[in-house]
Amino acid sequence: MHDIMKKLRERGTLFIDGGFGTEIHKLGFVGDPALANLHNPEKVTEVHRAYIAAGADIITANTFGAYRHKYDNYAEMVKAAVACAAISENVTVALDLGPTGLQLEPYGDTTAQEVSAIFASTIHAAVGTSIGLIIVETMMDINELELAVCEAQLTGLPVFATMTFNANGRTMYGASILDMVELLERHEVDAIGINCSEGPQGFAEFVLQLLAATKLPIIIQPNAGLPQMVDDKPTYNMPPTEYAALMADMHKQGVAILGGCCGTTPAHISEMVKACKPV
Repeated sequence: MHDIMKKLRERGTLFIDGGFGTEIHKLGFVGDPALANLHNPEKVTEVHRAYIAAGADIITANTFGAYRHKYDNYAEMVKAAVACAAISENVTVALDLGPTGLQLEPYGDTTAQEVSAIFASTIHAAVGTSIGLIIVETMMDINELELAVCEAQLTGLPVFATMTFNANGRTMYGASILDMVELLERHEVDAIGINCSEGPQGFAEFVLQLLAATKLPIIIQPNAGLPQMVDDKPTYNMPPTEYAALMADMHKQGVAILGGCCGTTPAHISEMVKACKPV
């Protein structure tokens, strides 16, 4: 059994880190956060270190979008990302697989074989590093989700998978929460859930659906509220204490794995950890 699953069995709860891109941009890095692994690794490590101090059990390597169709040096980028995250023996480093940004047939002209090969290349670049988990996240196309999960499971590592849903409980491609549950249970992933989407105030109904539909451990990683556009940039204004209280309510309902997405900070994760841990 991998250490992270042993920890989940023993404690019943795991904490994942929060937003990465919004945090590294605060440190002055401009551009695709994946580029920081090679150009500003010290800033990448600074973000990870803050989340470790906040109480995260899982640190997500900065590999979201580090794919071969985007970067010729993707493999170097992936290895550097894992090295930046692997700074504590007390946490598990997760390889992060987000959407490729390509549209699969029949919505677009990209084949399933091409997308599978892209995921496989990034995963292969991380094999032999210190990753102990693969997180497939922010998926909207259930077919792309399946391709990523299948490639991830070939490693033998635990696989967590999440999708992002609109307020109506469907992805932009029309998949429902129950569609996701059916697929991921069939593939026997290790945990299932929702990330990004709305702030935690919009997750309560989603959580009830998940709890009723599956016995798999449930993950939630909301944004820090709904973004407001300020100077043409999305700004997230939910205070850490409010975020933590809403997350603690869902933890009491049965959510086992909690973290954050866009706009969440080490302060949000720290308050959440304190709110969810037993007194």
